[in-house]
Amino acid sequence: MKKLLIGVSMLMMLPFIACEDNKEDEAQKSVNIIEITTDNVNDGPYYFNFADAEKNSTNWHLSYQNLDAGGGNYMPNFSLANTVMLNVDKSLSFEDISEIPETSLFAPSNGKLGYMGEHEVLTYDTQVHKINVSDSNYIIYDTISHKVFKIHFDEYSSGVVMFRFAELVSN
Repeated sequence: MKKLLIGVSMLMMLPFIACEDNKEDEAQKSVNIIEITTDNVNDGPYYFNFADAEKNSTNWHLSYQNLDAGGGNYMPNFSLANTVMLNVDKSLSFEDISEIPETSLFAPSNGKLGYMGEHEVLTYDTQVHKINVSDSNYIIYDTISHKVFKIHFDEYSSGVVMFRFAELVSN
């Protein structure tokens, strides 16, 4: 009888143990998305370090500053440090990006995010005099720390930009 009770007890505990393992797997797969609001670009340059998740004008990955667009006009402009490689994803939603792209898909950033760049973040619509934000997802690889981050720029308003980012880790 004692063996029967132990056997039944173990069978009854099995679903709880299995569910606990699933919770741990889900926690490992979850990504910590951080939302950032920049300073107003008209007040001066803004520099951001993704590894430390903070403003840092000395050791930065992302720079946001006004660029002389000619004719006395200035355009808000993003650029990446020369230690950062870039991949752009337009096919998935930001939330669905969970894996690091193949290394061969990253390229030097060299002004690609900036005004008139191949993958510019902010574009100026001359018809309605409005700055629009790209819907692309930017994936960066820091060649110094070897960390990878996904970034999505959400909103521009009067010199201030809101963006989200998360570190991607290999499985």
